[in-house]
Amino acid sequence: MSLRVLYVCYLSLEDPLVHSQVVAYLAGLTERGHTVHLMTFEPRLNPERTRRFAEKLGRHGIAWHRRRYHKRPSLPATAFDVIAGGFAAARLVRRHRLDAVHARNHMPAAMALIAAWFARFRLIFDLRGLMAEEYADAGHWKRGGVPYRLTQWVQRAALRRADGVVTLTEAVRPHLSEAMAGPDTTFVIPCCPDIERIAERSAERAAARAELDVGDRPAMVYVGKFTGWYMEREMADFVAAARRLEPELLFLIVTQADPAPMLSELDRCDIGSGDYRVLRAEPEDIGRYLAAADVGVSFVRPCFSKISSSPTKIGEYLAAGLPVVSTAGIGDVDALLREGRVGALVEDFSAEGYEAAAGAVGALRDDPAVPERCLAVARQRLSLRDVGIPRYDALYRRVAAGRSLPAR
Repeated sequence: MSLRVLYVCYLSLEDPLVHSQVVAYLAGLTERGHTVHLMTFEPRLNPERTRRFAEKLGRHGIAWHRRRYHKRPSLPATAFDVIAGGFAAARLVRRHRLDAVHARNHMPAAMALIAAWFARFRLIFDLRGLMAEEYADAGHWKRGGVPYRLTQWVQRAALRRADGVVTLTEAVRPHLSEAMAGPDTTFVIPCCPDIERIAERSAERAAARAELDVGDRPAMVYVGKFTGWYMEREMADFVAAARRLEPELLFLIVTQADPAPMLSELDRCDIGSGDYRVLRAEPEDIGRYLAAADVGVSFVRPCFSKISSSPTKIGEYLAAGLPVVSTAGIGDVDALLREGRVGALVEDFSAEGYEAAAGAVGALRDDPAVPERCLAVARQRLSLRDVGIPRYDALYRRVAAGRSLPAR
């Protein structure tokens, strides 16, 4: 039984994450017969970009509804967007006779709770993280302060109201169960990249290494942003420790963000420009540059809120056949790397801890069986086509049928 759904995302289509972690899933769901309307919040888009986005979504059968995003002043602007988004969601549900609202995280969940006063629908709460705890762990909010308490209230209310809940990790589920009404209705769906698209770029390894002038040097790659949760200082210290074990090691940085924070830390560690490469790549080209590397790196600051985190880059690295070095204590990553024997964990931020992790991942890199093992783990645990879309499809069909969801 298919579902007619409004997917609410408090992000812009300008964000590459929306294309890989929203549009890619929704395209797969429309292929399986579901009717999908997508509401995003956009800064000013020029007419040409608006047309291109609308055409792309239209090709996938996704109806796009955009609202203006307001940034400042922060709290009043967000409150305005939530209230206006709630009324807009109610109108869309009634106008298009939709069955459900799929709220991607807390602000869309607040919109759905408002919309529920004016329209009848089932609610899917897609919990992308423990938002209040994340802001508190980052030092932006005080635990017990107004923003913290409001966000926690939205989370509890949405969990009680939801007909289906999505989390990114198994680790976070015990911390949510008390807030839920009735039986467990949670599906665990990690961040899933397009494994096959990345894997097929492995044939470009020689060309990519030549383009980046890697030569015969071992190469370690980082894909993503900097500052905040992303530990450029500790990552630079780790790269320096790895280079003490392998002086020829080259560090590849693939980012759409300003690389200055990372470059400053590399300079602090006396890692010269000849020992790293910085490049900007569109999401569809990530696989090409991963093919040039031998090891992937994921440094996320470990704290309580990160039990809910599922770094997309982990799946991307494994899809490219790369063993992974990750900070310990992030979502389900520890179990994934240990059980699959596809990576090493940084257990403590010391020279000894860094060298132990570098040595362990170096041994994996030298094992000829590891690339195939990495790809197999990616396909089994983190595949968009084989894990992400099928689990969302199962959730949508259960919600459409009006039955309680089994634990997954």
